[in-house]
Amino acid sequence: MTDLFPPYPSPPEELVGIAAQLISTAGDTEATISDVRGGVGRAVDAVDGDLTFSMSTAPEPVIHTGANLARTARFASGAVMLFAQAVQTYNRGIDRLNAQVHEGEFDAMSVGKAAKLQRLRAEQAQLEADLDAAAARVAAMLERGSNAEDMRFLRNHGFILPLDLLDSRVLRTAMAGPPAGNDAEAMRRWWDSLSLAQQVAVMAAHPEQLGNTGGLPAEVRDEANRLVLADDLARLEGKERDGTLSRLERDALANIRKAISNLDARESHIDPVTGEHTHAQLYIYQPYAFDGDGRLAIATGNLDSADHVAVMVPGMGSNVQDMSAGRSLNVYDESRWASGDSVAVLDWIGYDAPSGSSLHNHDIVGVVNQRMARAGAEQLAADVEGLIASRDDDPAHLTVIGNSYGSTTAAIAAAEFDLDADDLILTGSPGVPVGDAGELSTGHHHTWVGSASRDVVTALGRTGWTDPSDVAARLIPGVELMGNDPAEDDFGARRFQAENLDRGGHWNVADHGRYYDQNTESLYNIAAITTGQYSDVQEAQHRYDPLADVHVEWRAPKLFGVPVGPPVPAHVDVDIAMQDPERDRTPTEITHGT
Repeated sequence: MTDLFPPYPSPPEELVGIAAQLISTAGDTEATISDVRGGVGRAVDAVDGDLTFSMSTAPEPVIHTGANLARTARFASGAVMLFAQAVQTYNRGIDRLNAQVHEGEFDAMSVGKAAKLQRLRAEQAQLEADLDAAAARVAAMLERGSNAEDMRFLRNHGFILPLDLLDSRVLRTAMAGPPAGNDAEAMRRWWDSLSLAQQVAVMAAHPEQLGNTGGLPAEVRDEANRLVLADDLARLEGKERDGTLSRLERDALANIRKAISNLDARESHIDPVTGEHTHAQLYIYQPYAFDGDGRLAIATGNLDSADHVAVMVPGMGSNVQDMSAGRSLNVYDESRWASGDSVAVLDWIGYDAPSGSSLHNHDIVGVVNQRMARAGAEQLAADVEGLIASRDDDPAHLTVIGNSYGSTTAAIAAAEFDLDADDLILTGSPGVPVGDAGELSTGHHHTWVGSASRDVVTALGRTGWTDPSDVAARLIPGVELMGNDPAEDDFGARRFQAENLDRGGHWNVADHGRYYDQNTESLYNIAAITTGQYSDVQEAQHRYDPLADVHVEWRAPKLFGVPVGPPVPAHVDVDIAMQDPERDRTPTEITHGT
């Protein structure tokens, strides 16, 4: 439901991140000043005569300038915290006003509707006036610069942090409270219990402990991850210049640069409804993970406030170096057009998908079984749980979209790890390891399948009695292929139209990569599901097996009555063609936009 009164455009968590960066800069500058003083002292002891005086006095301008910089950064950090508190107060007031709207005060038959609206708008005007006053005060402080009176005011309100954060009471008190383990809900309660100054102190001192922690607001994770990224980039680029990068560090640096380019692509994108630049959040940042393949998740939109959230799970060959913004931006734009509601799309490179993208990485063999998909499924369910916990007071409509091998991963998450999604979309699926959509946490009604009739990858799953995984498992012990075709009628999911105007021939690979192209049936339906516009979904007929009553009989070869090998099919002369009504339907070009 769209709110009548909007919050302040910049979330207070972003201001916390800015304040943390400033106080961190102040601490680094103070440390540099100490290094300069120490170095000069050693130099003075090593010389005599006229040079002694020059060495002892020359650094004073440098030290003085550095001290001013440290003091100014510390002062600015406190001023930003003061404004962040004003924004928090404003947003809480706006939440109270919107709650009154959503409680039905503006029912069409309400007698006092006009009077109530006038009262709420007056309260909003007062909130805006208070915020404007706080902004004016902070602006005047920054214009005056660091001075004793303003420093005293900020210190009295708890907004001046010590430069030595690691040995400060404010940090020790804050760090005494984080819960042990992976309790996302407890982590959110801990963060909310901190004062603004404590939040800034924790983010400045330990951003690496916040950036990938489930339950924390996405904006907190984004700000923390950007601080860590900046530090990693400076350090690794220094080693690159020195020629001392290890192979793993070289991969990590490439992942960092890819993360930056993906953030830039999303932040330069124009929202199709507002005409403004889209917001981006660095939700997961682990550039060294999976032996250098990396673990990364970037959102287009605001995960903390969006009405609808989509988590996109990629397939085989996916790692950080393969990440691009195109597909997620297409889903974002089409979803915005579909409903007009706020949307966030999380591009989740969060598991070790089979890639084989480099000589040191041989996990391409993972595609012949579910091992890597199962590990990814557990991580996916945990990440979604953390995202939901961060919004337990304002839940979004959440959709998980798994593509190709990612559909298998997402389905395992829904079957074995209780994936807490409102809807599950499977596109281009090579198969899922359950026989019925009812075995998934999203059930029959909210499990959706996009399967192009000529996408050869979708022919890998079991349809009716046709079961390539059974054959492989019997002939190659230990091999476990993907499982059932979710587009089949017996599976019981809801299939949507996903044909392309220029679809390929009988079976082809090209159609496997077109599910997220603009102006396609598939993207149109994905956006309708993502935004809960279920009546707009163009449902398709399921695949079916005309020979559903035929079964393979297996026979174990014997020599003198003793088995000499694995069972083999007794009959192989049966037509096993799978039927797809979508093959004969004429595709359409369609979009919610213009």
